[in-house]
Amino acid sequence: MFDIGELTIWLQQNPQWIAFGLCFAAFIESFALIGIVVPGVFLLAAISGLAATTDMSVFQLLLLVYISSCLADISSFLIGRYLSHRIDKIWPFYNNPSWLKQGRKFSDTYGVLGVFLGRFVGPVRPLIPVTVGSLGMDLRIFITVDLVSGLFWAPLYTLPGYFAAKSAIENSGNYTLAAGLIALAIVFLFLVRYLVSKK
Repeated sequence: MFDIGELTIWLQQNPQWIAFGLCFAAFIESFALIGIVVPGVFLLAAISGLAATTDMSVFQLLLLVYISSCLADISSFLIGRYLSHRIDKIWPFYNNPSWLKQGRKFSDTYGVLGVFLGRFVGPVRPLIPVTVGSLGMDLRIFITVDLVSGLFWAPLYTLPGYFAAKSAIENSGNYTLAAGLIALAIVFLFLVRYLVSKK
């Protein structure tokens, strides 16, 4: 069983691995179906907080998470492209046909916009890249939309935890920035959910 607590404790004791932990968390949260099984979002938030205890800059944090998540998305897309229509007959999709059905329904409803919106909708987040890849979406279009959506996704899921931890470490008592970022993240996610519900 994957234990976030044990991993974060280990990273606290081994801070030289925090950068790798960020890449790992961003990748597994974004890669194919792993994000359904492993709570990558919570892991990413926790490790982002740990990053505040190191000399890692905000730019480095965002760059690591952004690149890792985009690589995972593009890899998932290419797997879907390679498997194409055979994907339905391959584990774990064969045992869980509702997963692909969910991804295809979302893709049919929103088209290219679904690649952007799907990043922020938990249930379909790990499904969209592999699904649209299997459906034959143009690679250049996918990469373009994915890279743009990643610019929003990376700060949304890392900065609140990072700055909350930073404020606590510095004992400044100034949590205004962290609170503002959390509020902004909530508003953004509600906006995405609203757009999705309108279809």
